Amino acid sequence: MRPGQRLLPLSMLALLTLSACGFGTTGTGGVATAPPPDSSSGATTSSPPPKAAAGGSGVTGTDNAVAASASVGSALMVAVGASQTIVVTFTSNDGLMLSGFAVSGSLGLLPPGWSGPSTFTCSAVGPGSGCALNLTYAPLATDRGTLTLNCVYIDNAGLPRTPGPCLTLSYAAAMPNNVVATVSPAGEIDAIAGSSKQSVNVNFTSDDGSAITNLTLATSLAALPAGWSSSATGLSCPVVSTGSGCQLALQFAPTARAAGVLALNYGYVDSSGASRSGTINIPFASASMGTVRASVSPTGQINAVETTGSQAVAITFTTDDGNAATGLSLAADLTALPSGWSSASKSFSCDSVSTGNGCQLQLQYAPTTLGGGSLALRYNYVDSSGAANSGLLNVPYSATTNDTVTGAVSPSGEVVAMLASAGQPVSVTFTTDDSRLATALQVTSLGALPAGWSSAASSFTCGVLTTGSACQLMLLFAPTAIDSGTLTLNYSYLNNAGEAKTASLGIPYRTTSNDNVVAAPNPVSLAVAVGSSNGVAVTFNTDDGNLAGALTADLTALPADWSAASGTFTCAAVSVGNGCQLSLTYAPTAAANAVLSFGFSYTNGAGAMKTGTVSIPYSASP
Repeated sequence: MRPGQRLLPLSMLALLTLSACGFGTTGTGGVATAPPPDSSSGATTSSPPPKAAAGGSGVTGTDNAVAASASVGSALMVAVGASQTIVVTFTSNDGLMLSGFAVSGSLGLLPPGWSGPSTFTCSAVGPGSGCALNLTYAPLATDRGTLTLNCVYIDNAGLPRTPGPCLTLSYAAAMPNNVVATVSPAGEIDAIAGSSKQSVNVNFTSDDGSAITNLTLATSLAALPAGWSSSATGLSCPVVSTGSGCQLALQFAPTARAAGVLALNYGYVDSSGASRSGTINIPFASASMGTVRASVSPTGQINAVETTGSQAVAITFTTDDGNAATGLSLAADLTALPSGWSSASKSFSCDSVSTGNGCQLQLQYAPTTLGGGSLALRYNYVDSSGAANSGLLNVPYSATTNDTVTGAVSPSGEVVAMLASAGQPVSVTFTTDDSRLATALQVTSLGALPAGWSSAASSFTCGVLTTGSACQLMLLFAPTAIDSGTLTLNYSYLNNAGEAKTASLGIPYRTTSNDNVVAAPNPVSLAVAVGSSNGVAVTFNTDDGNLAGALTADLTALPADWSAASGTFTCAAVSVGNGCQLSLTYAPTAAANAVLSFGFSYTNGAGAMKTGTVSIPYSASP
């Protein structure tokens, strides 16, 4: 029992029990429609008017109220199919302790998409009490509404209170992706005025893994509340996806008694190209109660490669003022960890907690499937004042893959361009083979392109890539001489598991021209005797050595005494050499003196349809 409090009579306890309010929401299926998240409506806290203590009863203390703060500020937006954990921190509005706190009603009746524990209570609420509730919003369809939490408690004067809503939060589910800001440690940030400090990390990620760009901090780090500081002058992240690549480090070292909420505003461009904004709320207070804090190593989001990888995670429990806390234990045993997480023991406890790493929990993250989430560890202990207390640690995690970046060339196959023409545009689109994220792609060979090839840029990089055409290199093949070969593009990147990889892509090419097919008969003319049999070979070649195709000659109208193996002669491809050769036979049966003439058609190297004629003078005598 704390100073200024008295035991409640049974009638008051009964009144508290009977007065508990229910849980209320309005959404797409509710009675009323809530304003959108960017409206003036937002998270609220209850501050009922003060009541006089019971006259003549000897009760002392203050008629204080619960103050609730959501980590996402006054409004929440989450992409459909994604999820976000929201930390609701409960404190007292005047820094004095409350007791018997509970969120009334059933948390199992949350709106669609929302989940959390079925009940939530805290024996004490005040600075350093660690009274924080984890809720998760994972919408499966577009929606909007208002989440309402009702609270009951006993104020510092020992009077039961049922003020109704202690938090209202506007929420919406939308198709674009959003930035998720995660604070470590979770809940209220506490430090001893003038003697201790607390390091705080804010990690920014994408709620669906798709890339978000141009995140900037709108709040000035030079104008933080008293006691707060940062070694950075600002925060700017060109790309935000998963992991801990976009992280802000802060420090809370109060020099005087302080309490409040640090609000950090930020802006970004989502995957659809729309400009967006968000807020992260960090409640803080100066306290001297031996509050237990948990720190995670490594910091930021925990990543491991699916099926083949694992990551060791160390969680160290210390007190913020160096005074010893006792009886620390996890609220749930370690057999209920999320999929992929494991521990060598089923439970964890520490008889005494102060500074150093004497109280450390070892965990292993080895995912067997792709996925992610937030590991929530709630712990209980007795602080240095002898009061029962609790804390909450959130550890974000994600499974990664050893994916590969591939390049798709358009037009596909061999790239063909005509000599001295405007050229053939060529695009190379880089994507990952499993649609998971890769980063830091760089083409390393643009400075040594073959003759005829060019690029508008001297270098090519993509900060992030998955699927689609967002990472596309444009080239031009405009040959000035007859040539052929293979263009090799070398590139490097970091795959989804953060491993550095290299690869190459080959693009075959060839120069064409507006060439012609020339027929060369052998012999070029005939003077033979009647009754003889004479063979003539007609060889078809291109006049520049480049390829032509689809050559056809109609031989159904040959003169008398001339013959061929077929009435139609064809060649799929014509170049140089004897690859396209027609055999004719002249076997005269009577005297003659004439010219054999027949036509042929073809498609030249530039793709144009053309025709030609074969002429062979001949004579026959007795």
